[in-house]
Amino acid sequence: MHTWREVRSVIAHGRIFAVVSHVYPDGDAIGSMVALLRLLSRMGKAAQGILPCPIPSVYRFLAPSGDIRAYRPGLRNVIAGADAVFILDSSTDDRLGALFDLINSSGKKRICIDHHPGNSVHAEIKVVDTKACSTSQMIYELYGVCGKPVDLPAALAISTGIHTDTVSFNFLGTTARTHEIAADLLRRGVDAKQTWLHIYGNDSPRLLQLAGRTLSVLCTADGGRIAWIAVRERDWKALGIHPRDTESFTRYPLTIRDVGVIILFCEEGKRRVRVSLRALDRTDVGAIARALGGGGHSTSAGVTLHEPLSRVIPRVIKALRRRNR
Repeated sequence: MHTWREVRSVIAHGRIFAVVSHVYPDGDAIGSMVALLRLLSRMGKAAQGILPCPIPSVYRFLAPSGDIRAYRPGLRNVIAGADAVFILDSSTDDRLGALFDLINSSGKKRICIDHHPGNSVHAEIKVVDTKACSTSQMIYELYGVCGKPVDLPAALAISTGIHTDTVSFNFLGTTARTHEIAADLLRRGVDAKQTWLHIYGNDSPRLLQLAGRTLSVLCTADGGRIAWIAVRERDWKALGIHPRDTESFTRYPLTIRDVGVIILFCEEGKRRVRVSLRALDRTDVGAIARALGGGGHSTSAGVTLHEPLSRVIPRVIKALRRRNR
């Protein structure tokens, strides 16, 4: 594994950089990208962020200036003209979507910064810290290595990444260090209430109506240890909701007494189901997701399966039961 010193050297010797992250970006993907783009700018570098798909509406407040753009063929020149490409918060090459082949064929040096276990991204320099609660936390540490203070926009971005990946400082490697960083970000001007409202206070009435339909058929398995919900394609289409906006639904079953594992199945097509897994007990849902072709952490993971929902549900529950025998 490589060191921050090598990352700093790449930045020092380059002038133009591209910064990319994974498909269906979450708060940590966007937060870490915005923070790194700010750092590169502070160091006198030119940089452009590119995602395989558009920024989810809930995170657009972090990047209002167009520093992060959704990929289209015309952006090939951004990769071609860069001295190096930063790959953030991605544990596998396929998570980069259409960007992977473009980056791979460009011949540009790749720097991967990530906190997921089992990282297999092809990169000349890799800094992977599985003890970090988020990639955003790692970018915070990089600011210190580069001797640059975290300004308010970067602080807000890092705070969002930490907030979302730890589920409000409750899961996924939340340590004393996590709270020390959060305290420093508050001192730098982050408004805790406004951050919470940006992330969690933007639900539409229609999204809550969809949540109601989904929760009305909540099911349990394995004596109540497993709780699962399924978002049907017909329901999100009827209400005009984008299926990716249902990711927040994983928080609802967390309040069930004695539940150990939560599963959200989202039917995104006739043969496409997004599966999101959360663990409150000792179940390693990351290992289960990886066995199914996905990835993630021991407490938070996911996979997209190209099968009908009627087959996906029993397959995933069977894998969970087998894992805990």
